[in-house]
Amino acid sequence: MASYDLKCRSCGSQFEVFVRGFLKDSSKVCPDCGGHEVEQRFTGFGGVIGLGPATPSCADTGRCEPDRCSPSASFG
Repeated sequence: MASYDLKCRSCGSQFEVFVRGFLKDSSKVCPDCGGHEVEQRFTGFGGVIGLGPATPSCADTGRCEPDRCSPSASFG
């Protein structure tokens, strides 16, 4: 099972889908607005590649530091 990080161009929602094999157009549907204007976000270990984190990340230290991480932080 593969996971893909996606972003809806219509409403800006970011979400993840799990599919068998490769991502198909039929899987690219925004769960918030139902839009099909969805693009794949390229991610790596620790988050999105090439973009700054939306919340402070602990990935640079390799350990969680409570004063730097929010409870909703995820490492992708």
